[in-house]
Amino acid sequence: MAGLAAAARAAEAGADIVVVEKGPRPGGSAALSAGIVWTAPDVETLRRVCPGGDPALGRALVEGFDAAVAWIRATGVFVSERWEGQMGFGSAVRVDIGALFEAWLPRIGAVLVDTAGRRLLTDRGRVRGVAVAGPGGEVELEADAVLLATGGFQGDSALRDELIGAPAGAVLVRSSAGSAGDGLRMGLAAGAAVSGCRDGFYGHLVPSPLSEWGAADYLPLTQYHSSRAVLVNRLGRRFTDESLGDEVSNQAVLRQPGARAVLLFDHDVRTRHAAAAPYPHGQVVDRAAAAEASGARFVVAATPAALVDAVAAWGVERGPLAGQVAALGAPPLYAVEVQPTITFPFGGLAVDVDGRVLDDDGVPVPGLFAAGADAGGLQDRRYVGGLALGAVFGPRAAEAALASKVGVK
Repeated sequence: MAGLAAAARAAEAGADIVVVEKGPRPGGSAALSAGIVWTAPDVETLRRVCPGGDPALGRALVEGFDAAVAWIRATGVFVSERWEGQMGFGSAVRVDIGALFEAWLPRIGAVLVDTAGRRLLTDRGRVRGVAVAGPGGEVELEADAVLLATGGFQGDSALRDELIGAPAGAVLVRSSAGSAGDGLRMGLAAGAAVSGCRDGFYGHLVPSPLSEWGAADYLPLTQYHSSRAVLVNRLGRRFTDESLGDEVSNQAVLRQPGARAVLLFDHDVRTRHAAAAPYPHGQVVDRAAAAEASGARFVVAATPAALVDAVAAWGVERGPLAGQVAALGAPPLYAVEVQPTITFPFGGLAVDVDGRVLDDDGVPVPGLFAAGADAGGLQDRRYVGGLALGAVFGPRAAEAALASKVGVK
């Protein structure tokens, strides 16, 4: 989202652009998403839910959101009405992402697919281009500016352990397979600094264990309804405020024994939440049925005692568990073992509000920009947007490069 949005904005200004796409087609993780473009409705809300994030980046995101949506709408693709309450507090629209990319790509021009960035070309501290490897071998592309928008480092288990902390390296990846830290490595090699908020990440709980895991499973197996349910660890104890959202609980589960938890809910939660759309225009999937069909540890019980017996057999301590089950509503009662996933990290390269990549002294690295999940520091434990980061900061970085009288490539 960030790379294509930046390229589209630069193309509008007449810049000469080359998009280097690691995969067989442009789109990255955005192409796998539900197309929900959202963030906090105002700066005060963002600071309340995300106090540890960079305040300047947060303000730029919120204040740039409406203009970004209007710019997308002007392409003529489907953009829904705006709704409030996304993830409990946000403002959102749904965008036809596939149609948006189809509208942007003809305007952009050169797109090199199946081609990955390998290293930045520098001259006396200034980024002057990038070496890329594609079907024809390695090629050096000279440029006045380079924007890194490779989607984050979630695809690299060693980087997950290093920056987020073990056992993050073992979690399932819920994103484009190509987002493996290429942008981060290239930026660091050119003198960039790592942002704050590096131990946070966005993802969702999914059933455990899974014999199969692929892009087709990302949305239907997400247990969005965990915000209405009870999560217990292997000690049978609650460990998070579930109402903060599944994406917050997802991070909390990583720090529990075995990085696993059990989701407990009653029939009311199943019918009203697990088997309903989690947000306007969302998929209507019975996520309890999907969990059962996935082969994960799942049980439906007619009584609290039967549910305790079944979950205790999974290795969960019976005594504390019984107290949590007793708080559920009317049967039938359900339990599913869950595990965390990662879609993108909250840490990345340090940037300013215009996407300029910063060094350890907070000074911009000349000619180098980053946006999307390659740019970190805006979010801490609470998730305040994914596609919106690309829609707001991709074009902003392109404009900053152009304003400094350099082309964007």
